[in-house]
Amino acid sequence: MTMVPMIIGFIVATKVVRLQLMNALGCITGGMTSTPALGTLIKVAGSEVVASAYAATYPIALISVVLVCQFLILLLH
Repeated sequence: MTMVPMIIGFIVATKVVRLQLMNALGCITGGMTSTPALGTLIKVAGSEVVASAYAATYPIALISVVLVCQFLILLLH
C-alpha cells in the first residue's frame, strides 16, 4: 500500500518537478514521516541538505494522515 504511492511520488519529483536525487528522497521520507530514513539520507549525502526537503513535506503528510483517518472513520460509520 505504501510502495506504489512512494514510487509514483519519486517519479513525479524527479521527472516532472526535476528535483535532485537527494531532495526527492528527502521529500519521500517526509511523506512517509520516517525520521530514521532521514538520518540515513543525511549520512549518505554527507550533508543536511535533505533535511529541508523532509521538513517541507513532513507537516503536510502528518496532517493528511490524521485527516484521512478521520474521513475513513466517518465514511465507514
